[in-house]
Amino acid sequence: MDINNSTSRMATLLLVDDDCNILQALKRALHGVNANIVDFQSPIEALEYCKFNQPDVVISDQHMPEMTGCELLEQIKKHWPNSQRIILSAYQDFDLVSAAFSSGVVEKFICKPWVNKELNFVVDKALHKETDGNVSTTDESDRVPLSGLINFHGIVAEDEAMHELFNSIRHASSTNAPIFITGETGTGKELVAKACHFESYHKDQPFIAVNCANFSESLMESQLFGHTKGAFTGAVANQEGLFSAAKQGTLFLDEITTLSKTLQAKLLRVVQEREFTPLGTNKLVKFHAQIISASSNSIGNAVMEGEFREDLYYRLNVITMALPPLRERGGDLVHIASFFLKKYNKVENKHFKKFSRNAIQIICAYDWPGNIRQLENVIHGMVILNIGEQITSEMIIKSLSTTVKNYTAIQPPPAIHTAATITTPSTPPVYDSPHLDEADNTMVIKPLWRVEKDAIESAISHCQGNIPKAAALLEVSPSTIYRKKLSW
Repeated sequence: MDINNSTSRMATLLLVDDDCNILQALKRALHGVNANIVDFQSPIEALEYCKFNQPDVVISDQHMPEMTGCELLEQIKKHWPNSQRIILSAYQDFDLVSAAFSSGVVEKFICKPWVNKELNFVVDKALHKETDGNVSTTDESDRVPLSGLINFHGIVAEDEAMHELFNSIRHASSTNAPIFITGETGTGKELVAKACHFESYHKDQPFIAVNCANFSESLMESQLFGHTKGAFTGAVANQEGLFSAAKQGTLFLDEITTLSKTLQAKLLRVVQEREFTPLGTNKLVKFHAQIISASSNSIGNAVMEGEFREDLYYRLNVITMALPPLRERGGDLVHIASFFLKKYNKVENKHFKKFSRNAIQIICAYDWPGNIRQLENVIHGMVILNIGEQITSEMIIKSLSTTVKNYTAIQPPPAIHTAATITTPSTPPVYDSPHLDEADNTMVIKPLWRVEKDAIESAISHCQGNIPKAAALLEVSPSTIYRKKLSW
């Protein structure tokens, strides 16, 4: 053990690895951080130290003889829940630590062998992360405020749930573990992937996005892995694949559930081994980029129905981010509409200044099945086809009636009394939703937390206690289930 001189204002960085050479290498790499560095080769001794001393950031190896890194960090979390806990391991160990990620035991992942600059970037963000005042080097600017309208890398939001998502992006971007984004079509999954990229150490490296649904199996394989001249008919020259083009940046695979079983198996190997083979050659090429994947279809159903490999899902789903549909984002609707109005005013050289009150009512009442993408297209079309200083309800009705199939015309209300003058009925959940009692015609209301609790417990029971699998069925992060269970 080696303990440096410390001051009362200096944060404590705890390093744990049974290999003394690794510890020495870590200390050399982190010699410039503003923290008191404490190191142990024995996780048992490290845990004993933590009983009486608060570590602000802990970096632990995963494979140690006395206990695993995840087990050590779980114990440290019990003593110091506001500590920042980082696991140090190989890419192949993602499946071993994914449950620890989901339960909040592990917050960041550093791959062996590490890059010193990236290691310092991750540790610096951890040291400056706000943890309810218990970390001595708090940076208020490192956190997105929970109130007020902000523009976070092109994502406009005032909704508190979205602000929490932004903080999750900041948190997840300082690790190189795979990220999975779920959400309906048009909710902005690629924008979230880009935000993760721009918040990361690799922001100056390429961001490569591909929609897996746009290519046939053979073409998708060539797109991902690349090919050599003569690898197949029409391959007249060598072509670099997306895995290679992403370099040390980010590769975003949208609509991942559309990949064939053959490509799923090959992708699993890439994620496990961090290497791939271009078509037409046996040469192995190292892969260094961050993988972010997404799906608008139910990946939980795809896993349960055998259409998507369960082992690949858990490899890609180390960190989950769930995007809410536009209809559930409250006042964000009007803010996003205003953002697009300003954007396309400039693009089309128009002079619209605002929406009429009736127009705002229709925007808020409509269900927007195409989410943000549909809203953007409708506003862009209105700006092109109309002139004036105000978007009226008639303009919106005309635009919707010509762009949405089976659209039932909405007439503007005669007067405005409250923001809830127009309402859109929603389909009740399939599980124990509020309903009419047939005996006395009264509405039987079950509290929302109870409905949610029943759904979660039912999914866990169906999956025989496997919480990550239950989370896949419910299309939420496993960490959400762990957090909900603690609140009951």
